[in-house]
Amino acid sequence: MVQVKILCPSCLISEGLYRVCGYKTDQDNIQKQFDQDNSLNLASMEVTVNAVAGALKAFFADLPAPLIPYSFHPDLLEASKILEKMERLQTLKDILRSFPPVNYDVLKFIISHLNRVSQHSKINMMTADNLSICFWPTLMRPDFENKEFFSTTKNHQSVIETFILQCQFFFYEGDIVDSPSATSSPSAQHSSPGPLAAPLVPLQLPPPLQPQLLQPSLQADAMGIL
Repeated sequence: MVQVKILCPSCLISEGLYRVCGYKTDQDNIQKQFDQDNSLNLASMEVTVNAVAGALKAFFADLPAPLIPYSFHPDLLEASKILEKMERLQTLKDILRSFPPVNYDVLKFIISHLNRVSQHSKINMMTADNLSICFWPTLMRPDFENKEFFSTTKNHQSVIETFILQCQFFFYEGDIVDSPSATSSPSAQHSSPGPLAAPLVPLQLPPPLQPQLLQPSLQADAMGIL
């Protein structure tokens, strides 16, 4: 069992987190060392937060199957097209609840983290929209060689963006938050993605899903993960 630990809150305000690339050599070194020793302390390594973020994204990209199973993609994409908001969100929530337990727990953890990152979008410039652009190809991993796929890319992104924006509703029985206005300015569109998700706790993951790329907690009231 591998314990997923919590990242220090100050890292969440790093501008362009998950969008700005870290050094590829550092990212590869992180992955290599964790393959050898998953208890490695990242705080002892001279690597940037962007390198650790890149390693996390690479971890999900390298899983044998995407975190969001392919068998759920058709239903998720169809649900994302439902015009009535409450019906759309409830349908997506029902689909989430039918995920395999491990997939659901890990997705809850990473989406909660991304929700927290988006709470600092005025500083880090990473809105729910920007984060979904960075993560939907990794979490859903569609067939990029299929030409028909390109007609649904916006729907794929919309699913992940909705999960981030409505994190409280999907995973914590919280309220639905107001959706960004299509007519508002880009800076205002995603500046308020709702209340912070509930404080995260260490997560025990059985193989084969073992996201190991996390720094030790510096505060009990942790704000996110890497």
